[in-house]
Amino acid sequence: MIIVGDFVDLLHHIKTFVCLAENQTMAKTMDILLYSQPTVSTHITSLEKYYNCSLLEFKNKQYFLTEEGTCLYNYGVQLLGLELETSKAMADFGNLERGTLCIGASSNIGIYTLPQVLGVFHNKYPNLKLQVLLDRNYVIEKSLLDYKLGIGIIESDVSDTYLKIELFRKEPLTLIVSPYHPWATKDCVEVDDLFTQPFIVGEPGSGTRRALERQIGSVANKMQIAFQLGSTEAVKKAVENSLGISIVVSSSVSRELDMNTLVAVPIRGVKFYKEYKIIYRNDKYLSEGEKRFISFLHSFSNMKHP
Repeated sequence: MIIVGDFVDLLHHIKTFVCLAENQTMAKTMDILLYSQPTVSTHITSLEKYYNCSLLEFKNKQYFLTEEGTCLYNYGVQLLGLELETSKAMADFGNLERGTLCIGASSNIGIYTLPQVLGVFHNKYPNLKLQVLLDRNYVIEKSLLDYKLGIGIIESDVSDTYLKIELFRKEPLTLIVSPYHPWATKDCVEVDDLFTQPFIVGEPGSGTRRALERQIGSVANKMQIAFQLGSTEAVKKAVENSLGISIVVSSSVSRELDMNTLVAVPIRGVKFYKEYKIIYRNDKYLSEGEKRFISFLHSFSNMKHP
């Protein structure tokens, strides 16, 4: 039989412990939690007595996790995230039109696709609040596993078996060159031509290289990587300034193509694309709002957009 009061006390104590472990000083922990020093100390002492081990060491005016403390911290973060998710799920029964959706997306998706998605979705469900994290693919995955996000949309492969994967859309890729490049006036180029030019790529793990390997095989390794830059915006500027060629998501260059600062060149016999994926925890209870958002993503991918 679960004694609710004892469990709630344990959650409060773990919350204090996690906060102290992350901030490392008593003063910061007291400021964040609005607890007195004796309260913080009592919570930590109670946990150490409960688990019969030392959780923190105090050195040089800071608190550091012991080996046992590291173990409890990792479980504590997940437990607090699950408790927050549980609270949201229970509140969701009261009013299916209210609540907060915590969404994560990789940079290309967050900059070039998600704003349009969220704009249409918000007009349809104005009472649902949206919180969005834009970061690298692996950060989105970790945030889902730590219960900090409910849904992620990424462009990389996912190997963690705790995550469920659904295809969102196949995003076309476009070969871009400077208007002054010899290819700018060509009707098309051959796949082998790609290996003769300096190539500019974006951030590591963006998924473009793997997408090319899937569609043209190991010959993609013959590409002459001249620059590896931190973002698609940086890649576009480099191509505009004749530093090389690149292949980017089509939605990211519509403005530049209209302004003729970049030129799209077809590749004979090949149409490259990336797969954008919806991911969430296998064991996750999906709130009504999250279910509607995932359903909307699937329908959105089939809509015609300007």
